[in-house]
Amino acid sequence: MKIRSIIIIIWFIGLSSTTSAQEYPIDKKAVIISGSGSLLSQGGDLYEGFEKGRATIINVSPTINYFILKHLFIGAGFDFYQESQRNINNNLFGIGPQIGYAFGGPDGRVFPYIDMGFRYYSSKQYYGGIVSDLKRSGSDAVFGFGVIVPVKTHIGILFEGGYHIIRLKNKVYDIGNSGNTLSIGLGISGLLFTPE
Repeated sequence: MKIRSIIIIIWFIGLSSTTSAQEYPIDKKAVIISGSGSLLSQGGDLYEGFEKGRATIINVSPTINYFILKHLFIGAGFDFYQESQRNINNNLFGIGPQIGYAFGGPDGRVFPYIDMGFRYYSSKQYYGGIVSDLKRSGSDAVFGFGVIVPVKTHIGILFEGGYHIIRLKNKVYDIGNSGNTLSIGLGISGLLFTPE
């Protein structure tokens, strides 16, 4: 519910910021709101773990980017990750700034981009609906790339990838862990610009 409210507020901010005409989706003052996600269901001996049940993983990653100049954007990224297996649920929420550069012109059929950013993460584990001692927080340095393929004037398909350097620390036991992730995703983009 909290994530849905944040996305709706950002959507209205994005709509209100497109007051002047732009030639194309990556022109100055244009806004791109994107979202990608994944759903995994894992079973069998390989994934049963301690709880001996099927694991379900949901990942949702919305972003909003505002073009301060042609091709150059700043924005914010959000991440929500939930893993559940019988009585155990792990929730991870991340938010942070990003900057990037998009390629293409007014007649472009695709808009490739590169970006980098930072996310602050907060994680909680629930066992039988009760918060456990495994509360972690940390950071994620993100280096991304992708391409937006417009399918309508204001809607595009998003293909994206990223490399994440993640560091999380247990708040109670003062134990830290780090790792890296290579991700590939598919999503949809809202291209908020006003053609002349």
